[in-house]
Amino acid sequence: GYNGSQLWDTAFTVQAILSTKLGEEFGPTLRKAHTYIKNSQVLEDCPGDISSWYRHISKGAWPFSTADHGWPISDCTAEGLKAVLLLSKLPTAIVGEPEPLDARRLYDAVNVILSLQNDGGGFATYELTRSYSWME
Repeated sequence: GYNGSQLWDTAFTVQAILSTKLGEEFGPTLRKAHTYIKNSQVLEDCPGDISSWYRHISKGAWPFSTADHGWPISDCTAEGLKAVLLLSKLPTAIVGEPEPLDARRLYDAVNVILSLQNDGGGFATYELTRSYSWME
């Protein structure tokens, strides 16, 4: 199950603050959000043969809540990616250190999103369609 909605909430909070052009006024909040979003990205796939466990790749994804949750979620990954890209445009005086995410981590996030596209063109929330349409 879930252990909260922290990543989801944080990503939308960042987007809301930046859409108001009040980034400087909310510098401490953006700094904490930047660190949290970076720390919440899943950095490794599950160990072992993920296909035998019916798991999907997770390296580069953002979960709904925390990295401990660990399940790759397409829309959370998209929103986490959008938030870190928006934050990367701001000076470190506002968002603080560390520097923006390494490009490899951004590529990993895009890879997860693209890997969750089903044959019919739609995107899965958690995992690809693996069964008959009447079962899904």
